[in-house]
Amino acid sequence: MAIWPRQNLEKKTTMGNDFKRRAVESKPRERIERAGSASVASAAELLAIIIKTGTAGCDVMELSRRLIDAFGSAEALVKADLNTLRSGIKSYNDKNPKRRIAGLGRVKTLQLAAAFELARRGYAARTTPATVVASSSDAAAVFRAALGENAEKEKFWALPLDPKRRPLSEPQTIAVGTLNGVNVHPRDVFSIAVRWNAHSIVVAHNHPSGSSLPSKRDIDLTWGLYAAGKMMGIPLVDHIIITNKSHYSFADNGRLCKK
Repeated sequence: MAIWPRQNLEKKTTMGNDFKRRAVESKPRERIERAGSASVASAAELLAIIIKTGTAGCDVMELSRRLIDAFGSAEALVKADLNTLRSGIKSYNDKNPKRRIAGLGRVKTLQLAAAFELARRGYAARTTPATVVASSSDAAAVFRAALGENAEKEKFWALPLDPKRRPLSEPQTIAVGTLNGVNVHPRDVFSIAVRWNAHSIVVAHNHPSGSSLPSKRDIDLTWGLYAAGKMMGIPLVDHIIITNKSHYSFADNGRLCKK
């Protein structure tokens, strides 16, 4: 019985893997072409089309899923700038050595950052008039919608505004804490403002306890954010503390800056 030389067998296996890889990569493209719209593709499939190729042992679809997992959601991924992309990938790889994100070198990472920036600018330049945040009640309503129901942990958001006090995006989650608190650094808050090219910013967090009164920690944080905003030329308009039934406004109570 004739036996294939080992090198031929390896070549055949490699060719088979290449065929499978090309088949995986082409499916979302073909489906989009048939439908005439990219809306038929999942977030991972859209990302796979941008990335184009995977690596040995990890096809482009799996690579896309890992990248989305690294940031928690496709929505969070699209909000990442270049530095956030790099740090997020590194953090994920450190925690998942057997499920690493590989094959995203300098060029591909730059391409992703450019695509995400274009998406953010498109969102910011939408033609539909945005709701004007003209009062603390307006801001509280926006943040309460982001909070949803039965929130058991403190969450902290930033809302970037244009010169007419219209939101440039939905509330951006800065941090998720515990029942009693959440850790926030001004750097994280104002990186969102810079990313959205905000004229000013409103921040908020919730109190699961049901009391909207600020703690000393809340007051100190507000003073720090106010000072940071003044230094950067991106004013802090207000800090809102929300519960399901009420809200507290630092601006309304004359406590926005340190006296």
